[in-house]
Order: sequence, then structure tokens, then C-alpha cells
Amino acid sequence: MKMYTFTGHYLSRFSLLLLFFLISACQTKDKVEPFNVLLVTFDTTRADHIGVYGNPNAHTPVLDALAKDSVLYEQAVTHIPITLPSHSSMMTGKVPFTHGVRDNGLFTLSAEQLTLAEILKQHDYNTAASIGSFPLSSQFGINQGFDYYNEHITQKYEDIHGDRTIPKDRLFFDERTAAQVNDGLMPWIEDNHQKPFFTWLHYFDPHHPHEPPAPYNQSFIHDLYLGEIAYSDESLGSVINQLKRLGVYDNTMIIFTSDHGEGNGEHNESTHSLLIYNATQHVPLIVKYPNQQFAGTRIKNWVGLVDILPTVLSHLNIAPPEDIQGHVLATNNEQNNPDRELYLETLSPRFSRGWGEQRGIIKNNFKYIYGPQKELYNLTDDPREVKNILDDNLGLAQEFKQDLQDYLDEYQVTGLNASKSISAETLNTLRGLGYIQSTGNAVETFEEKLNDAGDAPQLHVSTISTYSETKNLLFQGKYIQAIQLLDGLLASDPANLAYLELKIQADIKLGNLSTAKESLENLPDDSYGTLTAPNRLSLLAKIALIEGDMLLAKNYFADAENLQQTEAGQYQLAKLYQAEQNNEKQRKHLINVLKFNSSNVEALNDLAINFALNNEIVEAEENFINAIEAHPYHQLSHYNYGTFLYSMADLESANKQFKRAIELQKNYIKAHYALIETHVALGQIMDAESALQELAELAPNSPLYLSAKELFTNP
Repeated sequence: MKMYTFTGHYLSRFSLLLLFFLISACQTKDKVEPFNVLLVTFDTTRADHIGVYGNPNAHTPVLDALAKDSVLYEQAVTHIPITLPSHSSMMTGKVPFTHGVRDNGLFTLSAEQLTLAEILKQHDYNTAASIGSFPLSSQFGINQGFDYYNEHITQKYEDIHGDRTIPKDRLFFDERTAAQVNDGLMPWIEDNHQKPFFTWLHYFDPHHPHEPPAPYNQSFIHDLYLGEIAYSDESLGSVINQLKRLGVYDNTMIIFTSDHGEGNGEHNESTHSLLIYNATQHVPLIVKYPNQQFAGTRIKNWVGLVDILPTVLSHLNIAPPEDIQGHVLATNNEQNNPDRELYLETLSPRFSRGWGEQRGIIKNNFKYIYGPQKELYNLTDDPREVKNILDDNLGLAQEFKQDLQDYLDEYQVTGLNASKSISAETLNTLRGLGYIQSTGNAVETFEEKLNDAGDAPQLHVSTISTYSETKNLLFQGKYIQAIQLLDGLLASDPANLAYLELKIQADIKLGNLSTAKESLENLPDDSYGTLTAPNRLSLLAKIALIEGDMLLAKNYFADAENLQQTEAGQYQLAKLYQAEQNNEKQRKHLINVLKFNSSNVEALNDLAINFALNNEIVEAEENFINAIEAHPYHQLSHYNYGTFLYSMADLESANKQFKRAIELQKNYIKAHYALIETHVALGQIMDAESALQELAELAPNSPLYLSAKELFTNP
């Protein structure tokens, strides 16, 4: 795996901020009444899968209604079909080679970059975000400027079956549902809506694997991708209803878009990141301007996601940074700019697979793609890019090639350093997910120039699609079909560790434990991804757990951690010792987890409970409070603290914590029951009856509701 840096000089963070605000102070126009800004991004969402964009099979009533209050941009494109760099372009107003983030996981948005959140924060805005997946976690720099950044990606570590703790398979990026993303931000909006705010909601659900909740898993059983978009649409409706209830909808600028689309089999690409055809580049863009200005307008000209930042600032009369590539979005079709050049790229095939890269440009309704395989398309006549007209238009293609090189030359930044020295754990995670299938860690100087070396990604994309389909089959529990595809992949590339790792997981799921163990024992010592020596030991531990041999499992896990201690590994050991009620050893490993990440909310809660069980009251309360301070909108922390306070006979304080847990998650059944029990214990019978009625409306058939009713007959 190669890392990339840039040479030269760059301004210090302080100097850049000072320069911007001096310029801004001179250039800002007359102040306007501030308005709120809500940026909503659905991951991996094609424009042509939204109802208002013309898809009759879509179920997006919230977005369709929002569009009536908004300006809809018919031809918006992302500059790169990858989550982190695309969002970096939205936040900075810059294309990838000027903000420096070129891929997920391998790069970070450097502190020298100035983001929309930072600019608005300097203009007295409260700022908050809630994100849905690992690629946008704060370790990659995208959290710059946010006062509150909720990135609590749940379900990271394990599943528990009885007295055994089984590690989860990591087939895809860690993620959480749109409802959980809402839970991370809606309470903040409730607390902060009296002052101008900038908030960002990111729903990862439309990203593969596609597993929408009921009823969308049934109503869209033949197109689960559409089901995921429909579920995300419903979740956005909860936030819009909150804005209306709080009376701030009219005064909120709402920007809805996506970081990229999805191949869905077009050009043989089932997912995204390897190619830059419109299947992955054309994204929805709907902007509700304050007080519904320009409502119902549809803009036909091409625009880019870099246009979001200057548009927000323009309508606030704040001068944008001078080094951006974004333009202010038009609000009527007379503001057309036919000579506008929109830059596209994906270097991921080069970084992650060792193939060639792709760069492209859209201009005058033509798209030119440069790489090992060069292409030219007339987007007016051929929007799905079926017919490559390059050979019949060599002169025009040469002009576009020059335009593309001129664009690189004009905006190239010297001294930009956006590469990240990522941890071995993160690198192995990326490799284990099959995201990277190259080795090494050499650093090379990276030049922004047209490069047609290497294999054309188009030649290999069908293989990657088969690999993605294999992971989906494993995720769906279709292990025999997955193995059939894996056998074909391994026949062509028998040493591919990403394929071997999936084969081992499939064998484990099918109960072929001896075959899986044999495969693990025969792997080369220099294996990477989830097949490094410590990870192989962890997989052997998982097999031991399935076989019911807890002692052998613990020994394997301990050996793995002796080779390479990790946050996840320490938490895994803590859960194993918790399962056998060994509080002393559980505590030791929880403390180790917090050395990696002092705000790990699961570890803070588990450690607090560990202290409480040992009657170490001061230490227990300290860790409960630390968990709430680190994650103030984490409902489980409030519930756990309330339970602790109840056990200490501090019923009034416990009551407040249970109420807060319910505020944060309306359907938190256990918290409703605990609140009723606390009201009864305090003799607050009317309050208890009211709380019981709420639980009856929420879950009338719940065992906890039936138990709560008995509290009134047996107080």
C-alpha cells in the first residue's frame, strides 16, 4: 500500500484562518438576517432513484414535498464517487486535488483546510453533525468546525449468545441506521434551535449491503436499494417535522444531496468508486432557500457539489475563501454558464488495486474521461454513456484533454499534505474489507498530471462486482452460493487474501470448522487485512467459541492481543470476562480500552457497572458521569446512570435520568418501565399512571407493560 504526500510550503493553520477573516471582514457585504442551515446527505443515492427526479417506483414523499418548497438542480454531479473525499468537497468548496482527500481511510482532511462549519462557527453559529458510518469518523478530519460531532457507530464489537461472546464478521464498513443518526442530532436541535445553527445529517443506509427495516424490506423486496432510500426519506421526515414544530422550518436553508450514486450493474459496476460514469456521478441536489424563496424552480445546467459552500455563504452575504472552485448556484435558468467546467476523478483503482486512475471533465454537455482507456460522450444524446464517440471526434477529444490539463494546472496546490499516517488497525480493517488489495507502505511524491499508466479499471470492474456480490450473499446468509462465487474468484487468483478471508468466513458459517482452521493454519506469515497473525488468532478464537471451548477462545484472544493490542480486541476480552463474571479481569481490559479511546461510551458504561457491582460507588458514579459528558445524547448512558441512582435510593435524580433517556429515544421501553417504577416508589401515583398510559400506547403487548401494570396492584 502506497501513501501519497505533496512537496512544497503551505500556510500555517493560524495564518490561513487570519488571512481568510481579514479578507472576509473587508469583503463581507451588508449583513443579512442569519438563517439556519441543514445539510442532509444520503449516501450512495442516485438522482434517478428519487420520485421528484422522475422515478415512478421510488417512494420518497418527504423529498418530493421538500422539492416543492425548493430549487431542484436536475444535473448535479459529485466530483468523486467516494464518501470522505466527496463530503470534503461539499465542506470546502474544493475539488479533491485541492483539498487533498482522494480516498476513504487513506487520507485525512488536513487542518489547513477551511470548512463551511468553521466559517459559520466564526459567524456565531452553533454547529453539530451526526454521521452514519466509519469513513466519516472524526479521525479523518471531516469534523472540523463542529461543536458537537456525533459519530457513535454502534454494533462495532460482538454479538452475545447465552454465555458466549461471538465476534462479528466485518464484511462492510461499520454503520448505524438513519433513525440512530437522528437520535444523535435531534435532541441537539431541540436544545439549540433558539440561535442560528448549522447541522449536518448523514444517512448511510442506501450504501450496500441493502437491509431496509420493515415495512420497506417487504414492500421493496425486489429492489432493496429503493427500500433503503425510502426508509431514509421517512427518517428525514422526522427531522423536518421537528423543524416545523419548533417554528424554524421557514428560516432554515435545507440542502439535500448525496456523495455519489451507485453503479447497479451499469458499465459492469455494481457499486461505486472505480469508474466515473453518470451512474455514480449524477446525484440529487435540492435546495430549500430561506422562507421558500424560488420555490418550484428546476435548474437544467450542470452544477457540482463544490457549489454548496459558496451558495450558503452568498445568501448570508459572507465572502467565500478565494481558493475554492465552487460557484454560487443559480436560482433561475437565465443564469446559465455553458462554459462551466466540472472536474471528476477517481484515483481509488490506483491506490487500492494497483490499476490505472481516471480523471474527467464535463463541459458543454460533453464528458471526457482520461486514463488507460479514454472516452468521450455526448451527454445530451447519450446520458447513460453507452456510445464512446472519441474515435469519431479526435479533435474535440484533444481539446477536452487540454482543458483537463489546464484545469489541473490552474488549481494545483503546492505544499498540500493530506495523506494520513493511518494506524495498522485501520489499514488492516480496510484490507480486511477487501477495500485495499495491495501491499507495502512506501511514500511517494504525488504530482497532479494526467496519467494513463496501468490497467484500465473498466477491464476489471466485473471481478470487483462479483466480489461485492459474494459479500452480499454472505451478509444475507446465502453461504453455499457465496462459496460457489468464491471458488470461481480463487480459481483465477488463488493467493488473493480478500477472497481467502471470505472463504474462511463462509466455511465457519456453514459449520465447516475444520476446513476453516486448516485454511487459517496454512496462510503465509505475512498475510494482511483480517488475516494478519493476531487476526488469524482471533478467528481461531471465534471458532473455539462456536465449539463451546471458552478457555481455548480466551487463550487465542490473549495471544492475539499480546502480538498487537487493539481497542476492539481489549473490549472483546472484557466482554468474555464479563460473561464469566470475572469482574477483576473485565475491569483490566476495559481500562485498556479507555487508554485507546477515553470516550468509548460502551467501555465507560461497562466500567461504571463493574465498579457498581463491586460497591465502589464513587468510581462507578464518576464513570457514569464521564459517559454522559462524552456522549450527552446517548440514551443508554442516561438509563444506566438512572438505574444506578435508583439503587442508591436517589429516586428524584433517577427519575430525571429516565425521563432524559425517553426524551432521547421515545420507544425506549425499559426506560418507560423504570420511570413508572420510580414514580410509584416516590408515591407519585398520578405521574405513574400517566407514564403507564404512554407505555400502553407505545407497547401494549410488551411484557414490561404487563409488569408495570402489576406495580399498581402490588406497590
